[in-house]
Amino acid sequence: MRRDRKNWGRRAVLWLGLCLAGCLYAPYAREAEGRFLRAMEQPAEITDVMGEGTADGDEETVTQKVAYLTFDDGPSTHSGELLDILKEENVKATFFVVGKEDEESREIYKRIVREGHSLGLHSYSHVYKEIYSSADNFQADLWKLKTYLYHITGVSCDIYRFPGGSSTTQMKFPLEEGEKFLEEKGIRYFDWNATAEDAVCVQSAPGVIMKRVLKDALKHDKTVILMHDLNCCKTTLNAVRPLIARLRKEGYTFDRLTRDTILE
Repeated sequence: MRRDRKNWGRRAVLWLGLCLAGCLYAPYAREAEGRFLRAMEQPAEITDVMGEGTADGDEETVTQKVAYLTFDDGPSTHSGELLDILKEENVKATFFVVGKEDEESREIYKRIVREGHSLGLHSYSHVYKEIYSSADNFQADLWKLKTYLYHITGVSCDIYRFPGGSSTTQMKFPLEEGEKFLEEKGIRYFDWNATAEDAVCVQSAPGVIMKRVLKDALKHDKTVILMHDLNCCKTTLNAVRPLIARLRKEGYTFDRLTRDTILE
């Protein structure tokens, strides 16, 4: 009997404790339930918060890396093979050409345009002492090339590269005069921020050419690479495919230069 009374007393104490805990927890339970129900009634708000990604709404920006392969001084005896490589690699490039009147060169101009590359102006003669002797000679040479290419391809070229670059010391007139003329004609000029130095050190091994290019190209998210399409630059041709592969491995895509290209 005593044992039964003792067990009954323990059960009574336990029951009273549970009742007391329930009374104390009930307000919090009701409040939590109320918050849940209110949240369920506002799904749009929840979606917006989830869409922000971070507590302060900041989003990580991924900068796209783009390489612009540019080839100066063509067409050459290697132009066709160069275009074959670019087509196989599905890469668009930019050709700053000079004026050549043979039938093979005329076909190269057309093929550059037909295959989606940019046809750019370099100079008709590429003879520094003539084109840079005066502003008038500079303008006449450039306009001769622009007109010549238009008659062959039907394209009014609107990008240009100064022979030797805009920092050349060969100009006998202020650079500003040349820039003003280009602006008036709706033509934009491009320099470069990486170079193969293949017109200075001709017949360099393809690995050496790649090393020169990558030394500066990998420093930029938007890299404009100077190479040459010259008869003497056979090793440049041999460096193009492995250079494309390496730049892709480094995360670069490829594009051609246009008047509207943003490089900043």
